[in-house]
Amino acid sequence: MIQAVIFDLDQTVVDSRLLAPLRMGKNRNWNIVQKRIPEIQCYDGIIELITSLRQKGRKVAIVTSSPRKSYAEHVLVNFGINVDAIIGYHDSSKHKPHPDPLLKAAKLLNVNPVDILAIGDDPKDVIAAKAAEMYSGAALWGALNKRELLSSSPDFTFYNVEDIYRYIS
Repeated sequence: MIQAVIFDLDQTVVDSRLLAPLRMGKNRNWNIVQKRIPEIQCYDGIIELITSLRQKGRKVAIVTSSPRKSYAEHVLVNFGINVDAIIGYHDSSKHKPHPDPLLKAAKLLNVNPVDILAIGDDPKDVIAAKAAEMYSGAALWGALNKRELLSSSPDFTFYNVEDIYRYIS
């Protein structure tokens, strides 16, 4: 039985494409990114899903390849999203597709990896989940390359947030 859900942040919980040019490459500027966080959007139903999961006793974590302190925490506060753990880029020496960030989240949640569903928009998310011996879920609603994501052979394919409710129930 699924006891916890780990979500990737960008393109899974929030549509952050607007900020991508400010977050990538040599022009990266986290101060400007923080100021523009109110311009991005959460995907429909995701806040309610996270709230519902936690109300039903399931633990929820965010594992992102973005920095936790200068970005992820600000995004979650902006949208009023409460989770049980956040693992960001600087919290692990190895990054997705390596399983370490997900395993670190499992440890913080105190949940066996085999009882966790990890959901993301990128093949790296699926590969990391499988390597961590977690269930993997493809978040097609935010995926920039759906074909590549599906080619990574996720355990579950979620076309929208409501599909997760059906699976978890």
